Amino acid sequence: MARRCRSWVHPPFLRDSLVALDQVVGPRIFQRPGSRVAQMANTMDKAKRLSPKILFKGKSNFFGVLRARIDAHFAGRNRRDDPRLYLKSVIILTWFFSSFALLLSSSDWVPQLLLCVSTALAACAIGFNIFHDSIHQSFSGNPTINLLLARGSCALLGVSRYFWRYKHNVLHHSFTNVFQWDDDLETRGCLRMSPRQPWEKKFKHQHVYCWFLYSLATIEWIFVKDFIHYFTMRINPFQPYPPMSKLDKIEFWTSKMAYFTVFLGLPFLMQPVWTCVAGLMIFHLTLGLSVTLIFNLAHVMEKPSFPVPKGVTLPTFESEWAIHQLATTVNFGRDNRLLTWFSGCLNYQIEHHLFPKVSHTHYPEMSLILKRTAQEFGLPYHDYPTYLSALKSHFRTLKWLNESPRVSSVFVAKPGDSSGITSLEETEPSRWFGRTTIGP
Repeated sequence: MARRCRSWVHPPFLRDSLVALDQVVGPRIFQRPGSRVAQMANTMDKAKRLSPKILFKGKSNFFGVLRARIDAHFAGRNRRDDPRLYLKSVIILTWFFSSFALLLSSSDWVPQLLLCVSTALAACAIGFNIFHDSIHQSFSGNPTINLLLARGSCALLGVSRYFWRYKHNVLHHSFTNVFQWDDDLETRGCLRMSPRQPWEKKFKHQHVYCWFLYSLATIEWIFVKDFIHYFTMRINPFQPYPPMSKLDKIEFWTSKMAYFTVFLGLPFLMQPVWTCVAGLMIFHLTLGLSVTLIFNLAHVMEKPSFPVPKGVTLPTFESEWAIHQLATTVNFGRDNRLLTWFSGCLNYQIEHHLFPKVSHTHYPEMSLILKRTAQEFGLPYHDYPTYLSALKSHFRTLKWLNESPRVSSVFVAKPGDSSGITSLEETEPSRWFGRTTIGP
């Protein structure tokens, strides 16, 4: 699976490192017969390739009316380059670098423990506010600023901009909650996140052990998943990645090496080994839980649906893309100012999915317009009043999904239905179920 590096890496220090990685690590880990990654690669190669897109062929006035009202609300004002977002970013970056600097200089284990948690929460805030907005091109109207912020935040977080942009911006935002298209539902067989995913006995207690897996999410993302994606060029058994350019590959390795040098190398040089190992685990346990318990509360819940497209050659929904987003997405804790600030308004997921290129600082004011318009058209606007109520709903959903197919199949809708698979809360067909609408 590994690709040769000599032809596209020009700087000598990068070329030597990557050739060694390709010749030694690649064959031994990614091509070793019987290895877990080799088995996964074989499964990916044998998997039936899906259509590269899903057609939303419905037509209605909903999204047109909504966009007109949002345009009137801004009335020529800039939807990006919000001074509040720039100030917020300065505060978050100051929080992150000061926590990390104090962590390196501290010698007492109690402050080190607290500073590990503080650095992890600051890194999470970077991901929610700077990384997320810049990759969506919603931070600034200047593409260069967005690119620099995206690359910089990826180096601070240790993740790949290329892979995240495709899995999140393209697949997740286009085909939300659609099994085999939305990679946010894929856990490589560890959890059952969709009723369309085949049931296995190991999922029976997933609502208990999921919290442990969530805490390991960023360790797996930074140290394992990105490299599997790079060497296999597949996002999961169902979806391939587009080919990476030479610049994308250089950026991938440069970002990884910068992260490993600064955030792994420096601590091990300045602190005892056991302290660094313990600190690294505390950092990633905090970061992993913080990330997953924001993103997963937006879709794997009781209220949203898990739609099923109709057809194989050209999968189709009878609804429009905008109504699909309303059906599959929820808001939570909108009145919680601390949650809203920290999460980069990711508790306003409906607004984000419909207007991803608007800076998140505008979402609270936009939500009033969106909710009123959805109600006028008889469409759902899923909302949980508090973070705790959303967390409980996510727990109940995971518990529901661990049931055998005899139970969960009751809620499987006909292929092509916009409402898809409903929750235990919504056993009756939605009133907006047959409404025809337009695509994105």
